[in-house]
Amino acid sequence: MTDTARYPLVLGLISVCSAAALAFTSALPRDEIRRQAELERDRGIAKVFGITLKDDDPRRPWDVLGDPARPVYKAAGAEPLYAAQAGSRGYSGPVEVIVAVDQRIAERPEAARIKGVTVVGQQETPGLGDKCKADDFQKQFANLLVDKLELMKNQAYRDPQEPGSEALGVAAITGATITSTAVINAVRDALDLIRERAGPGPKGKEPAPKQ
Repeated sequence: MTDTARYPLVLGLISVCSAAALAFTSALPRDEIRRQAELERDRGIAKVFGITLKDDDPRRPWDVLGDPARPVYKAAGAEPLYAAQAGSRGYSGPVEVIVAVDQRIAERPEAARIKGVTVVGQQETPGLGDKCKADDFQKQFANLLVDKLELMKNQAYRDPQEPGSEALGVAAITGATITSTAVINAVRDALDLIRERAGPGPKGKEPAPKQ
């Protein structure tokens, strides 16, 4: 083989090998990003369910209902709970939440109470909108009647331990009404999804098949 033929062949092989190596190495970060996102989601589900989760245990103590693209999670126990994830546009980007609610959402939605809410994704302004991740804001949702899910402005944060507080709304974050509204909207969307999968459905129809 002459040098004229050999050099292009060698360069071609080097290019192919380089491209394959680059594709392989770039796939590794994508896989890790996806794994971390799934782990963050599972931690959020465990938090709203009040379950201790072991990151290194592949088993999850809940069932997945419906379409895997938009699943509803069910935790069995003395009081079955349902959870779902949803998002809404905030000030700087999407705000993603996971919501858990008691089993009355399936039978008497007007009497159902939110078990917990956790924000699992946000890009809001540091020191303002990103306070949606703070425990003192998120704990306002605990024990709240679903029918009383409203945003209150210029109010102190709701104390879920206070008698009668289950009928109060959720106080907005000072200076971050848009973010606060996004959280409320995301919670409502998650509750609607849970009703669709766990409830009796519209006009008395049978619930959707559970997978």
